[in-house]
Amino acid sequence: MNLFNYKTHAVKVIFGKSILDALDEELPEGKSNIAFIGSGRNSALVEKIKNLEKVGGVFHFDKIIQHVPQDLVEEAGKFLEGKEVDIILCLGGGSAIGLGKALVLNSNAELWVVPTTYSGSEMTNIYGISQNGVKTVKRDDRVHPHKVFYDPYLSIGMPLDLAVPSAFNAMAHLVEALYSRESNPIVNSLAELGLKNLLAGLRSLSQEKVMTAEINEKLLFGAYIGGKVLCEVSMGLHHKAAHVLGGNFNLEHSKIHTLLLPFVLKYQWDFLTEGVQRNFQAIFGGPLPYQTIRELQEKLGAGFNLRELGLSREDIPKAVDFLMQMTYPNPAPMIMDHLILMLESAY
Repeated sequence: MNLFNYKTHAVKVIFGKSILDALDEELPEGKSNIAFIGSGRNSALVEKIKNLEKVGGVFHFDKIIQHVPQDLVEEAGKFLEGKEVDIILCLGGGSAIGLGKALVLNSNAELWVVPTTYSGSEMTNIYGISQNGVKTVKRDDRVHPHKVFYDPYLSIGMPLDLAVPSAFNAMAHLVEALYSRESNPIVNSLAELGLKNLLAGLRSLSQEKVMTAEINEKLLFGAYIGGKVLCEVSMGLHHKAAHVLGGNFNLEHSKIHTLLLPFVLKYQWDFLTEGVQRNFQAIFGGPLPYQTIRELQEKLGAGFNLRELGLSREDIPKAVDFLMQMTYPNPAPMIMDHLILMLESAY
């Protein structure tokens, strides 16, 4: 018998509708007060939301900062003081959604999110807050959104230099899910489905050089699955390294995920079971999936290195020190010298 544990979360996903139509259908009867968390460029949309029949007040907090600094959480909390908010509605990428998650920890409001990138944060109970140069990442079911609205019209306009790293960020969730110690037949099937959609979308994008509705739908759907499995099983070295390099050294989140993906998979490769290796090979269509990933990144102009992303070579041992202080399940053993070599190869 194939014994496993599987935890899923109560969330309603609305995929493919425009956010205004979806909100009009999903808002409860009566008048709801909404705290809108999203950048100032969404002001026109905020005005349209205010005009929906079921909306009372809309309070727009438009200051969004990567890695969610603690002082920003406090500033947003003060902004919402005294406002009887029923729904915290976040629109944007992981930074906007992350701020909403931090706010809902001290609120009775429901968290609804509208992702405009492929980050996957919208489908997880994971949040992170930065303070004094250190990012702390935790899990708490209270921050898992109640409703998630995938409006393809909002993501299709992403510039390719943002869309491509965001899609590889989503791919990282699926890759680590396949070799997670907590993986199970359901998660494996989901991860394969997500990877096939992301690969098909990215390969088409590498040929067409322009985002089409069909490509965007594949990437958005793959990102949805990526966020779902990210929430359902534990992640390993890749995600810990991405949060250390991003949160502690202030490097751009999706680009760090993109860069680390092939290097970390190579680090893990010899310690994966033959069955997991065969699964990767079948999905990516080659004997060395990490090499296939890197080649695809280079075709898409996302063949980053640590130097150009802003890390100094002298900071590599410091980053590894942070990783060695953390405890998490990982297929390959955590050996300081080997980790330094991995980051130096990515430098």
